[in-house]
Amino acid sequence: MVNSNRVDLGEATLAISDAVDLVGITVLQHGKRVAFMALETARAFGIEESWQRELFRAALIHDCGVSSSETHKRLVNELDWAGSREHCERGYKLMYDFEPFANLAELILHHHTHWESPLRQEIKPGIFLLSNLIHLTDRVDALVAQHQDSDLLLARKSILTRIAALSGSFFDPALVKAFLETSASEAFWLTLESHHLERQINETVLHFADTRELTSPELMQLAKIFARIVDDKSRFTAEHSIGVSRLSRLLGQLSGLPAKDCELLEIAGLLHDIGKLRVPDEVLDKPGPLNEAEFAVIERHTFETWQILRRVRAFDQVAEWASFHHESITGNGYPFHRHDGEIPIQARIVAVADVFQAMAQDRPYRPTAGPDGVRAVLARMTAIGHLDSTLIARVEANFDACWEAATGKERVKTT
Repeated sequence: MVNSNRVDLGEATLAISDAVDLVGITVLQHGKRVAFMALETARAFGIEESWQRELFRAALIHDCGVSSSETHKRLVNELDWAGSREHCERGYKLMYDFEPFANLAELILHHHTHWESPLRQEIKPGIFLLSNLIHLTDRVDALVAQHQDSDLLLARKSILTRIAALSGSFFDPALVKAFLETSASEAFWLTLESHHLERQINETVLHFADTRELTSPELMQLAKIFARIVDDKSRFTAEHSIGVSRLSRLLGQLSGLPAKDCELLEIAGLLHDIGKLRVPDEVLDKPGPLNEAEFAVIERHTFETWQILRRVRAFDQVAEWASFHHESITGNGYPFHRHDGEIPIQARIVAVADVFQAMAQDRPYRPTAGPDGVRAVLARMTAIGHLDSTLIARVEANFDACWEAATGKERVKTT
């Protein structure tokens, strides 16, 4: 059991970057490539190391305001567009309220502000310099994505010519000069390949290690950053995560679990579906049954949840409880096929809360099942060994409280 709230802020930014990566579906590691290129350019430019660390972290998560796969397509396929600032503003709001990351907020806010923009005069010069460097390397990576079927060593000339042409309009000429010098080597471009990049990023996170003991409210605030990223994907994911979170905590309390477990259960409920960021919008919002291929896409989400959350050591237990919510007592669940004794009660609680809230909630393709419908589904899933019968009995004994926790509304009783 993890009793410490010790979090390395570099690992936390890396986990957020992993989460945002999923939105790209097939274009992965965007934040990591931008962070590598920005840091290399900053070193060549002579930016002091303390600011290099902030630049690296902000670059890793600069697109934390992007939750829609459609928005991500525009980021990759278009060099600029009128609505590009919207995701910057969402990212700013995400980071500003979390004190350890508040200093990253302005860098994220301005990372699509052009050098020639009148807004530049309103931004502190140091902040604008770093933001514009993220903007530059972000657009370099958009061009890299457009050449993903080509050898980068062959494509780089075209990319560099395009970037040089934007010097003085999109980008600070001095930064463009530093970038062109930094990117002259083949090693720079080869590091962008996945297997080399992952090693480089991990080494940099270790170099900038910054471990802090967070308070319980700060740990919850960190969890809410992840939750809001996935919740922005659709209104229904937001309502679902919050309801599962509240009901998970309640069931933990009703089960007599320690206060720390109940706190972490609330976080597990918030984050159990973070892996759904990888699900295309059209599949997640489909107003009807999923076909076999679409369900295969959905089945990935719990494994992606596991991989993201285990990056943060304070979330070790949360990662397990959240990612096991589609496991089954019979061993027929997914993605790990865990059996009865291998599934802790906390994970069983999240599984029950997930089903309860999903059936109680109005969805795009159906209305709420209502109390009777929820009871029927819980009974059926218990009978086939998917849900824990002891927990279902506890739900039944406290049904009205569970309904209110899951929906945020009191149950309307009929006479």
